[in-house]
Amino acid sequence: MEHLRNIGGAVLGWVVMFAGVVLLMSGLWMVLGAERAFQPQSWDISGAWILGSIVVGLLAAIPGGFVCGKVAADKRGVWMLVVLVVILGVASALPEMPAAEGMRPENIGMTEAMMSAVQPKWLAWLNPVLGAVGALLGARMAGNG
Repeated sequence: MEHLRNIGGAVLGWVVMFAGVVLLMSGLWMVLGAERAFQPQSWDISGAWILGSIVVGLLAAIPGGFVCGKVAADKRGVWMLVVLVVILGVASALPEMPAAEGMRPENIGMTEAMMSAVQPKWLAWLNPVLGAVGALLGARMAGNG
């Protein structure tokens, strides 16, 4: 039974993290818009977007770790979440995404921006670290870290 609670805690924690990233990144897009999310006439993301995505990555992971810490039977559930976050984060950082071609149009939607944005490679590798740290912080806040 403990094993199932640990697996359930890790999965539920990841779902909370994912939902948090989607909501917070949508909010960041609404605040910055295309004009401040990208460098001028480029698909390269701006410093403001980089900073915002670092904050979002950490902030979204904390509630996920908290939920996992509350649901999981012990610290093994939290470590399952950390391993899941790192594996999925590394898997998403590995592929080389083709750069969008041409100049970025002024008016673009969030979906097109997400599909075409060019982020620094180091940021893709930082995301699993932020997720793991945030999950551990959240689990500690829940008393299971």
